Amino acid sequence: MVVYSAENHEVNEVMHQIAKLIDKKRYDEKEWEVAKETLKNNPSYKIMERHINEIQLLKRKEDLFKFSTKTLEILHQINLEVASLAPITEILKLSANRLRGISKVNVILIAMIDKDTNVLRIEAVSGSNEEKLLHYEQSINDGLAKLATNSTEPITISKINKTEFATDPLVKLLIETENIVSLVASPLIAHQELLGIVFLARNAIINPTDTLLHMLKNYCYQTAIAIYNNKLYSNEVRISRLHTELFEEALNKGGNEGIIQKLAHFINEPILLLDEFGNLIHQALPISHNDSEFRFNHSIIFKEILTKSEQVHSFEIFIDEACYSVFMITFHNRTVAYLVLPKQLHSYDHLSTVAIEQTKNVLALQINQERTSIEVENRLRHDYLYDLIFGLESEKNLIRRARYLNISFDKKHKVIILSPNSHQQPNEQIIDHQLIQMLEKFRYIIGISILPLSMTHGEKIILIVPEDKVKSTTNYILKYAKENTSFTMATIGISNTVTVPKDYIKGFEEAKKAAEFASSFQKDTPIVHYDDLGIVGVLFNAENPESMRVFMNKYLQPIIAYDQKNNSDLIKTLQTYLDNESVIQVSAEQLHVHYNTLRYRINRIEEILEVDLSSPPNRLNIQIALIIAQLLKV
Repeated sequence: MVVYSAENHEVNEVMHQIAKLIDKKRYDEKEWEVAKETLKNNPSYKIMERHINEIQLLKRKEDLFKFSTKTLEILHQINLEVASLAPITEILKLSANRLRGISKVNVILIAMIDKDTNVLRIEAVSGSNEEKLLHYEQSINDGLAKLATNSTEPITISKINKTEFATDPLVKLLIETENIVSLVASPLIAHQELLGIVFLARNAIINPTDTLLHMLKNYCYQTAIAIYNNKLYSNEVRISRLHTELFEEALNKGGNEGIIQKLAHFINEPILLLDEFGNLIHQALPISHNDSEFRFNHSIIFKEILTKSEQVHSFEIFIDEACYSVFMITFHNRTVAYLVLPKQLHSYDHLSTVAIEQTKNVLALQINQERTSIEVENRLRHDYLYDLIFGLESEKNLIRRARYLNISFDKKHKVIILSPNSHQQPNEQIIDHQLIQMLEKFRYIIGISILPLSMTHGEKIILIVPEDKVKSTTNYILKYAKENTSFTMATIGISNTVTVPKDYIKGFEEAKKAAEFASSFQKDTPIVHYDDLGIVGVLFNAENPESMRVFMNKYLQPIIAYDQKNNSDLIKTLQTYLDNESVIQVSAEQLHVHYNTLRYRINRIEEILEVDLSSPPNRLNIQIALIIAQLLKV
């Protein structure tokens, strides 16, 4: 027989209410507090309060243990995915689905931050229509994204449609699609770097306890570490693959063009490659760029590069407010090329920096290999030219060697000698270095078809140029010497036409004499053709160039002085008279004067010069002096 009493009934009522809370799968702090507040009016509650609190604590621990266990299971699964090098999208999708399963919210969004564009992009969605939310983008400087990215702790927003964030585009989208009422935003932070945000959205009020928020923060931290590690693994794989592709381009003759094209695609930036002289080697554009969208002005860029005197591996230049990063490519402490990108140095992330450094190393090896083969050929051509102009080989051997070097004697050529001059104290090392650089530039720009043979000798550059290319070539090399070297001036001597090998010995002597004459006398016109020297070319002695002026002054100085004093032009009369073999009538017609006037002038010239112009030796000496005067522009 069961006896019911009022006291038993009150105890049963308390136990019944507590049993209902215990049987629930999820622990709800608010429900427990509401139930306890209601039972306080029950007389038996005070007797059982301590036991009820202990039961509540056990229920809380049980729930937390379940949450922690499930969280650990998720993190373990995520780490397995990372170790298997699964794509980051799969890892994020797994994380979103598992987190929604243990958090009992309606929607989970995982958004990652793009630092280049300052955009928050949703990369994983669970519990909602992916078509509307996946890849949704929003600036991190606006609304909810700004609030979430500026916090290191989870943020809870209840009744979000009543807050200032109700007009936020992402919030409006969540309300429209899922009737969301409240939301938690928790940052994904690893190694003090904010990678993204996890959004937990629910169509009911969310009142998470501090313990649950702590667990969520820990979960997000572990997830962020997993994402960070995945990026590291992925980056290592990408760098390794790039390294392989760069060497494949070099080995498979893809050349410099193929190498920088790989880098352009990797870092998604246009790239300019210049040689040490500023010549364009190649310009590469990534797939995302249209050819018409971007163009480097490589000549202006190189001028700015030359203004940088400090020896650093990378630096910035500015042109019309645009910033360019310049990376020097060196080999054995010598700059062999420049890599130019249209971006500030600090804006390149670690991955891009590593990729650029790897590309620099491969380019240095590639360029050095190309230079080595070119230098071997240039050395062979240098030795051949040396033997050719100094007559150190028989004509038969010279013709045989010419076939191996693809040199033809069928075309007419001329020997050109460039002699630099400087008012400063000459420094042989500096001059030699500049001459070598100039010659390398000429070979690159002008090309081997126009410069089949070239060399430096002493403080001169010797070039063999096709006859029809002499004018354009000499104009270019003079302009280059003036604009790009420390030489105050440079003079050029040009030989007569050479064809067969034996002509080159004489051609070299002619060009040398013409260059020496130009260096001694031609200040305003630094180009002298040996053919223009006439008999002076035979008489000119480079070791004593002033002897030419002494000879001229001996026969012409009195008449030059007379013309200057009296504002006359007797020297022209003398020139015309001798050019016409002393025939008065013909000379008078050319001078447009009466023959008696001319006869008077000739007598006056003979008086001034104290010579007899009827004497053939006197006429010859004066004609030579007149030629010298013309060459010296007296």
